[in-house]
Formats: sequence, structure tokens, C-alpha cells
Amino acid sequence: MKKSYLWSGLGMTAVGILFLLAALLWDTPLESLLFGMFGAFTAPGIVQVIKYAKWSSPKNAPLYQERLEQEQIDLRDERKELLRNKSGRYAYILGLLAAALAMLVFSVLDAFGVVEEGTASLMVLFLAGYAVFQLVAGWVIYKLLEKKY
Repeated sequence: MKKSYLWSGLGMTAVGILFLLAALLWDTPLESLLFGMFGAFTAPGIVQVIKYAKWSSPKNAPLYQERLEQEQIDLRDERKELLRNKSGRYAYILGLLAAALAMLVFSVLDAFGVVEEGTASLMVLFLAGYAVFQLVAGWVIYKLLEKKY
């Protein structure tokens, strides 16, 4: 495994710790965001370092080589490429429909005066849900298409 994988993991962990220190040392309205960024950088960084340690050990070298070969085969497999393309298209279309429905819902709520205070937080929650929806929809559709074909 490449050393750059280890260094990027350590770098992400260090950036995460800097966000934690900033959140603990400064009293700012962005405190919760800084804690979130701490988790968003630190967790993947630690996972990368652990993966590097696991796959760099001499006893796992043959397994890692097999895994790399299988990954290359999967990346070049025409059937899987077609399925990835179709799942991306379907997820995109579902995302557009969800956005259109959300615009309708927010318009109705605004017309009735329900969405006056806290509109920004409601929109942030919706956009976070939208991002998760796009990711999950793409994964589920890919799995369904993989079973079908």
C-alpha cells in the first residue's frame, strides 16, 4: 500500500484535531460546526491509518494484491459500468423529483405562514436529507440492478 495513503490519513486526523481544539478554545456560534468537522475529518483519517497498518503487514500482502486485482477487474467490467451508469441516472431523476416535491411543500407551508422562523434550519435539514437520499438511492438502485442482470 502506498505511503501517501498513510500520510493523507494522518493529515486528515491532524486537521480534525485542529477543529476540535478550535471548538474547545473559542466560544463562537460555529462551535457545533467545528465539532462536526472534527468528526468528519478524524474518523475517516483514523480508518485510513488502520487500513494502511492492516494491509501493509507482510502477512496480508497476498490478500491485498488479490483485492487490488479484483478491484481492477470490477472497474473494467462492462456490465458493472453499465449498472453504475443506470443507478446514477435513476438516483439523479429521483433527486430531481424529491427537489420538485420539496419546493411544492415549502411553497404551501410559506403560503400558510407556517415557515417564518427557523426557515434556514429547516432548509439545512432538508438539504442534508437530500444528500443522504441521493447516496442511498444510488446504492439501492445499483444493488437492485445488479440482482436483475
